Amino acid sequence: MTGAKRKVLLAEREKSIAEIIVYLLNAWDYEVISVADGLSVLETVRREHPDIILIDSNLPKIDGLKVSKALKEDFLTAHIPVIILIDKKQIRKKMLEIEQGVDDYIANPPDPIDLEVRIEMALRRTMHQLHANALTRLPGNLEIEKIVQSKIEKRLPFSVAYYDIDNFKSFNDKYGYMKGDSIICHTAYVISTTVKRCGNKDDFVGHIGGDDFVVVTTPERDRLIASESILSFNRLAPFHYSKEDRERGYIAAKDRKGNIANAPLMSISIAIANNKDHTLENAVQLMEIIAEIKAYLKTLPGSNFLVNRRGPEEKEFIQATPEVSVGKPVRDDVTRFKYRPIGQILLESNVISIQQLEIALSKHWTTGQKIGQSIIDLGMASPGDIARALELQLNVPHFDVRNFDRNGELEGFINRIPVDLMRQSQAIPVNKDKNVLSLAMMNPKDIAAIDKIRSVTGCNVAPFFVLENEFEDIWERVIKKADKGH
Repeated sequence: MTGAKRKVLLAEREKSIAEIIVYLLNAWDYEVISVADGLSVLETVRREHPDIILIDSNLPKIDGLKVSKALKEDFLTAHIPVIILIDKKQIRKKMLEIEQGVDDYIANPPDPIDLEVRIEMALRRTMHQLHANALTRLPGNLEIEKIVQSKIEKRLPFSVAYYDIDNFKSFNDKYGYMKGDSIICHTAYVISTTVKRCGNKDDFVGHIGGDDFVVVTTPERDRLIASESILSFNRLAPFHYSKEDRERGYIAAKDRKGNIANAPLMSISIAIANNKDHTLENAVQLMEIIAEIKAYLKTLPGSNFLVNRRGPEEKEFIQATPEVSVGKPVRDDVTRFKYRPIGQILLESNVISIQQLEIALSKHWTTGQKIGQSIIDLGMASPGDIARALELQLNVPHFDVRNFDRNGELEGFINRIPVDLMRQSQAIPVNKDKNVLSLAMMNPKDIAAIDKIRSVTGCNVAPFFVLENEFEDIWERVIKKADKGH
């Protein structure tokens, strides 16, 4: 076996069986991540992005078959093959559930030869299915057509948003296909995370190919997803250019006739068609509407989205203003905090090289792991380097975990805040001084989370940021304190 080891996520409740399977997988040269309950599977899979998942059907907290079904219903994890480990006596009884939510099953405890063969076959099938979209790992044309056709036939309310990167060819021609692949992966990440944050649980993201993507959502969510996607893209896309091109606001490139012209920096156009006010009879009619909207969007500068209303003849659109200032003067009497990605800060500080940044970004986009944690895990920078860079990026102070135990006023106060709220918001109180509550947060810019904790506690909130591993360290201490308080 050559290259990086393939990663297996094993979820087995019986410690003795888990130890045997881990031993076998290591012997077959797999990297193994082991968990013991269903909830841990859902929390771990998006962080680690395994190549294949083995799940005991009788997991605690969340049943193994339910976990598998949840993974298959999520477009970000649906492509990962799942093999269920199930007791022989339950196979016939659970057959319908097995067929609906998994790729394969095997009797538990498994026969070593059978297990090795099933894993290898599942990985081969997955590689074949992913071949067309190996770059982004998002579902391709066949799955997109299937989803859209299902919505039309069931007469469900739906919106289809077609994403197209403007001026991508000029960028690709100047910077090369590897840089072009990076912007494709980054765009896929922006769209997917935006849909997860702003969309519905069962929304869908697909990659048609090249720089074209599709989102299937509902009419009440399509504008929010589109506008948030544009804001994220406009803020981050310019950093794929050199500093000179970014500040200039354009690049010199050949047009379709071979003439040299100034091509603007990349933007994104989003054509949206929905059946809110009229019926869409078939996919052909849907694509005709989208094609007309796309043609109109191409005449507009910058990033925009446009939604059909009562058919192709009545439309509305919004043009979003980029958050990154490109070659535009700022008034002398206005102080503006200028956003810079953490990778750019580390690069400009000579902490990492451009080659290291590209490797870390690739891991970040494909696994969803925070870029700072990816850089740490890859051994490219220390936690201290990342903390200093984040202070510059966020304009928010870093919380020193060593100070967590010195918070006498906080003792007993944490129990007032629901544990679920702290975990969901990724925010933990770490100090209390009179009516000011200090929060250690993974995202100190999450105003909604700050407002919720302010409402629950009645305190003014001072946000601090912490790294992923620091958050987990504090979290363990909080749970222990909460347990002692009950």
